[in-house]
Amino acid sequence: MTLTLWDHPESSNALKVRFLLAELGLPYERETVPMGRPRPQRYLDLNPVGGIPTLVDDGFVLAESQAILRYLATRQQRTDLYPDVPCERARVDEFLDRFATGLRTALFRHEAPALGWSLEKGFDPADADPDAAAAVVPELAGPLALLESVVGSDGATVLGRFTIADCALAPVLFRTTVTG
Repeated sequence: MTLTLWDHPESSNALKVRFLLAELGLPYERETVPMGRPRPQRYLDLNPVGGIPTLVDDGFVLAESQAILRYLATRQQRTDLYPDVPCERARVDEFLDRFATGLRTALFRHEAPALGWSLEKGFDPADADPDAAAAVVPELAGPLALLESVVGSDGATVLGRFTIADCALAPVLFRTTVTG
């Protein structure tokens, strides 16, 4: 089976999928999608919403990075990364959902001006606005405190071990080293 990941090198959502693909040791091909809009029609034919990334697995097309993480771990039967025990899986899902709707959104409000993001162009350092990024920093206290409360002393996000939740979080936290 051939895996193809449609992504962009600067996409943290794509990076989390590449992180898991590396952890799983899966070979895959990459197709680069421009960050700016509009997206090419051949990409929109696969993913009409146009978000990055999209995975194609031998004709099966799946968008949304969190769904791709779940799919790949399940496909490879890696219950250490995505448990099959209902209460453990629920904890991983809870974190992924909370992360996607809370912390990720809050951090992106900081990343966008810090990195010069626009819907039309994607990332352009010439458009970076450090003052606008700094103005958002006080809003991050609550989401970051919540994150700190769920990350264990061992650094694992949930369950006291490495899971797909860590794959989701790592690229975003790494990006904070760039954005301040």
